[in-house]
Amino acid sequence: MTANPPPANTCPVCGDGAHLSLLCRTDGADVYACATCTADHVFPMPDARALKAYYDRREWFEGGEKGGYENYDAQTGWSVDLMDAILARCAGKSGLSILDVGCGYGTHLAAAAKSGWKCFGVEPSAHARAVAQERLGGEAYIVESASDLIPHEFDVVLMLDVIEHLPSPYPTFYQLFSIGAITAKTLVVITTPNAGSAAAKSDPAAWPYRHPASHLVHYTAGALDLLLRRLHFEAPEIKGLTEGPAPSDDLAHSAGLLVTTQGSDFAEFMRERYVPGTWSKLAEYEHLPRYALAKTLVDGKAVLDFGCGTGYGAALMAETAASVTGLDIDAAALAWAQESHRNPHLAFRRHDDLGATLPDASFDLITCFEMIEHVDFATQQAAVANMARLLRNDGLLLISTPNPDVTALYGANPYHLREMSEAEFRDLLGPHFPHIRILRQFVRVGIAIDQEDADARLVPGAVADTTAPETKPLAFIALCSRRPVPAIPNRVLFDQNIDFIEQFMLKEQALNKTKLEAYERGERAHSLDGQFRRALSERDTAQAAIVSKTQELHESKLEIIARTNDLNILEHRRLNEKGEYEAALQALEHRRANEQAAADAAFSALQRTREAEHNSPRFLARQLWRATRGRIGAILGSQPKRG
Repeated sequence: MTANPPPANTCPVCGDGAHLSLLCRTDGADVYACATCTADHVFPMPDARALKAYYDRREWFEGGEKGGYENYDAQTGWSVDLMDAILARCAGKSGLSILDVGCGYGTHLAAAAKSGWKCFGVEPSAHARAVAQERLGGEAYIVESASDLIPHEFDVVLMLDVIEHLPSPYPTFYQLFSIGAITAKTLVVITTPNAGSAAAKSDPAAWPYRHPASHLVHYTAGALDLLLRRLHFEAPEIKGLTEGPAPSDDLAHSAGLLVTTQGSDFAEFMRERYVPGTWSKLAEYEHLPRYALAKTLVDGKAVLDFGCGTGYGAALMAETAASVTGLDIDAAALAWAQESHRNPHLAFRRHDDLGATLPDASFDLITCFEMIEHVDFATQQAAVANMARLLRNDGLLLISTPNPDVTALYGANPYHLREMSEAEFRDLLGPHFPHIRILRQFVRVGIAIDQEDADARLVPGAVADTTAPETKPLAFIALCSRRPVPAIPNRVLFDQNIDFIEQFMLKEQALNKTKLEAYERGERAHSLDGQFRRALSERDTAQAAIVSKTQELHESKLEIIARTNDLNILEHRRLNEKGEYEAALQALEHRRANEQAAADAAFSALQRTREAEHNSPRFLARQLWRATRGRIGAILGSQPKRG
């Protein structure tokens, strides 16, 4: 078994490797510029382990390193105004959700949470993720990778100063599309340094944003536009970012780029056809091995890839074939194929007639993988007839179809109009090809005991005897010809791009961590449930007391009303008695006044009588007599008595 060949230097944005030139060397890294899309990139790229170790450190966020931050909060404060503008754009709507890819310390999510948004974040740095989770608590769901997100459609997806850190922009987008995170309604907002600015062009190595250890791909406005249009976004709006608060149209003098876009149907595009790197490893194991098999048979031949889709298989065969023609009915798939794959031996053509207008006996080999089940029975018959016509007499057809027993595990597929069993598949091919050899494609877990000798013979075997049911093939591959089909050795393909043990252990650790978090959440939920029950009990007790007090208050109120009524009666009685008293008093006063008047009259009469008497001679004589008698008596009383 041989080691993986070193990766080719191709542009991460457009895939072109033929039009690259060395842009500069800085900090021990080579930076290449792409003349096709105008992006530039570091090569070779650091691997995933190195990047994870680099970003997991606190020092990158707080240590003042080149390319990092001295104070993350202070140096990312500019984006708060941008976040406010994004939130204002969606004002008045409810139930909105936001995903911040590369969320850092969670500043943007905190602002969204205050406005009532459902908040999700992706942050690969263990340090930054821990800070964000501590700050936001339960207000945001923050994970390490996009693959850890739950399937969910977002209203806004942020990638603020993130895309330049990715070795390729596509895997992150593919993952988001595959879980339905980005749909036609999703607003995507991207910021990144502007590699098309005058400062970046005048001295690429000294450009302030040239940090090869962390900034791996730099974009111009044209490169971003190409990337987003390839992902089926509609009319990306690209503005410049300067130190001022508002975006600028002067891109040449803008340090950064701000992109807003939406309207992508790429998720649907992925569902109908396979794009390498999308979906899962299982999808890769289904599709790529068939073309790997075909590649061993196409050396120096004229090949037709019937139903080529996005062209990845045609491109693989074009590495050794004399010529490869990719044929498909779908213009969008062919556009992707033409943009993604460049080879002078490769051409893509659109036909909606099953190749009926192509000349007879044009090809030595035809491949038709995972296409035939997408059409009805009549079209299947016509397609096989056309493929037979297009093959030379000694030509070979490689055609596959999925096993319905396996696809049933995936659920309903609206794009598969007629799946076939192995027998039905053979019946479809038999009328046109007298010689048919059926291969069965399996996906199995394997173990290799390897040695340095690359030519050592591979000896198959089983780990242990087992009575488990035999694995069902996921697909049938038919080799069809008018002449006897030569025997083809069984093939075992190893995926050398992943370390199974490392992946297994990482998944086990993640699963155990998830189990522990679930247990701790269960414990917290149980504790909260107990607190809730106690609170309910206290609430019920308080409510009972309130009811009792309310009843007492009601009774007191009734008593007050009764006493008020009594007081009103007493007041009414008092007022009546007061009236009677005042009337009696008034009568008494009137009588007294009358009596006083009578007394005054009698007195006046008496006084007049007396005055009349006093003035009469008789009264005067009487008074004189009394005075004389009194005087005589006084005289007589004053003389001494005789013994």
